[in-house]
Amino acid sequence: YSDIYAAWWHRALTIAAVIGMLAAAFIGLSFAFGVQLRHRMRAESELAMLARTDGLTGLHNRRTLGEILDQEWRRARRNSSMFSLLFVDIDRFKAYNDTYGHQAGDAVLATVARCIANNIRRPEDSAARYGGEEFIVVLPDTTLDGGALIAENIREAVFELAIAHTGSEFGCITVSIGCAAWVPGKDLDVQEVLRSADKALYGAKMTGRNKVVLSSAPAA
Repeated sequence: YSDIYAAWWHRALTIAAVIGMLAAAFIGLSFAFGVQLRHRMRAESELAMLARTDGLTGLHNRRTLGEILDQEWRRARRNSSMFSLLFVDIDRFKAYNDTYGHQAGDAVLATVARCIANNIRRPEDSAARYGGEEFIVVLPDTTLDGGALIAENIREAVFELAIAHTGSEFGCITVSIGCAAWVPGKDLDVQEVLRSADKALYGAKMTGRNKVVLSSAPAA
């Protein structure tokens, strides 16, 4: 009996050892799989974020801006709430690039983007690089006067940086901003509001730059 018991015990230990090794291997593989899965999810999240942002400024890109405009416009129409847009443009930016070089120009774009981002504090507010040296700020639930206040804060923040620009009449980097708003009840679409902000920006450019101009029609 002792021999049989010893053999049985040996087999039991062997089986237990094998099962233990298999369990340890399974746990190890599960852990490794979990780590890889987390890495993959993180990488996919980063790629998705990169696809939605402008690589230079860190703001939303133009594609994402289109999605935001559509979403916030629908919400404003549904809730009959005010909706404001800012069209921001860096004054005499081509002259700055020609004088100081494109690397310095890129640094200015990133700096102006930070000024914009720092002056839109609510989670629902958003900003995007529209193209070149132009930016769009989307301000849901904001009146024209409220948009003008934020625009002036952005303009002043950029001006106070005092980034030298010999090609500017102000001697430093400045921005011009056009502001437009949609009033509930107006039969417009978001592109008309955007065009109104662009027209106001043109007015700021034509009347001296480094200023905020409010749209008078058709959105406001």
